[in-house]
Amino acid sequence: MTRFSQLALIEHQKRTQNLALLAESLEIEVIHPSLSELLSQAPDKDIMVAYSLSSEQLSRTSTANEVAALAKSCALFLVNVKPDSVKPSQALNLGARGIIYENEHLDRVLTALKVISQGELYYPRSLLSDKIEEMMLRRHAEDDSAASFSQLTSLTPQELKIIELVGTGARNKEIGEQLNISAHTVKTHLSSIFRKTGARNRVELLKWASYASTN
Repeated sequence: MTRFSQLALIEHQKRTQNLALLAESLEIEVIHPSLSELLSQAPDKDIMVAYSLSSEQLSRTSTANEVAALAKSCALFLVNVKPDSVKPSQALNLGARGIIYENEHLDRVLTALKVISQGELYYPRSLLSDKIEEMMLRRHAEDDSAASFSQLTSLTPQELKIIELVGTGARNKEIGEQLNISAHTVKTHLSSIFRKTGARNRVELLKWASYASTN
């Protein structure tokens, strides 16, 4: 894990003296750059940023934009946050590595600082678990979509036409008459279609076709 050696404080009205003292107790140097300096300089892997929300709210577009911009280039976390103003999930979605609410006990603030300084995230375990599950579900959906695309491109124009006719409820003989091929040839094509799509019958084939058409 990354070990940050400096803590940059971005303060709005309310000072973060306790945070600075705790950081120094961990042998982390405290610096006070301006917001514009942090946004303009190249990302520094040794610096983590404590962004004090104070009376500001993430619901303000300007504040949310500042946090999101800083989080792209810095290891940023939020401090002095009013308990009812920002949810941990909001902070995480903006890219912040943690959130420390105002009036937190110093031992918890120290724990948060230790965790974040080691390059880890400081959030409730339940939130991180939910995010991981969400990521896994999204990955599975992407894999399914990629598989459907691969299957779709493996089908011949004739096979695609047969799938279309199956969707109308046509039987093998009727499909054959429309395509000028025998019912036996239609059956052979369907066997190939089932193999390529993984469908075991016409119902599953239509479900696959419906899914493939929306991805």
